[in-house]
Amino acid sequence: MNIKKSFFILVIFFLPLFLLATNVPKTQYTIGVQNFKHYLPYSQYQNKKYVGFNRELLDMFAKKMGYEFIYKAYPIKRLYKTFLNKGLDFKYPDNKYWNAKLKRLSPITYSNKVIEYIDGVMVKPKNREKGIKYLKNLSIVAGFTPFSYTRYIKNGRVKFHEEFNYKNMIIKVLAERVDGVYSNIAVTKYYLTNVAKKNEQLVFNRNLPHIRSFRHLSTIRYPKVIQEFNIFLQSNKGEIENLKRKYKIFNYLPDE
Repeated sequence: MNIKKSFFILVIFFLPLFLLATNVPKTQYTIGVQNFKHYLPYSQYQNKKYVGFNRELLDMFAKKMGYEFIYKAYPIKRLYKTFLNKGLDFKYPDNKYWNAKLKRLSPITYSNKVIEYIDGVMVKPKNREKGIKYLKNLSIVAGFTPFSYTRYIKNGRVKFHEEFNYKNMIIKVLAERVDGVYSNIAVTKYYLTNVAKKNEQLVFNRNLPHIRSFRHLSTIRYPKVIQEFNIFLQSNKGEIENLKRKYKIFNYLPDE
């Protein structure tokens, strides 16, 4: 038997096995998440453990699909860089408006709406009705982009003070060293109630610029899994609502 004929036989034998192997669906995925120490009710990352609403929701989806999710926590800037360099399979949470310029050349697929959020300013109760003229200094989570305040940043009208934890943010506003805290409203309320346990609460100032939008699951590499996730969101509304109630997420959104 000549060399060419032997090679042909080997190709015929191994090609089906190769095609079968490449078509086997991946069952283990990496999900990039924020490494915030205090971000409940959504998430908390401490001692290399990721917990909270986000984790339980994604684990619920993984269990139903027979997938295994490995959560990798990063600071915000590094999280985006790793995700956009395809070092992660998915990112959660995400939104097409977050770091839009950085992501503009990446073919990102976003899921349907997962959960609503409000990013805005919380102030001492006596300042809840005041407008933008009152605002001069804000505490903000390091890495956050306050889209509603872009023009105020550029013209120097409002100064931002980045913090890596909520404790410092809360202390500054209660001591009136800054005028307010710009953050996710649900997270700040949760922190005040369950962690800081402050008698003097902060309130959401609706008169100041804020954003009301939704969180999504995103990917560059696996859009088909996003389609499956969308079906999961639609087919398991009852379980998801129960999960929201477990973490009292409804209670942390501002009253209409």
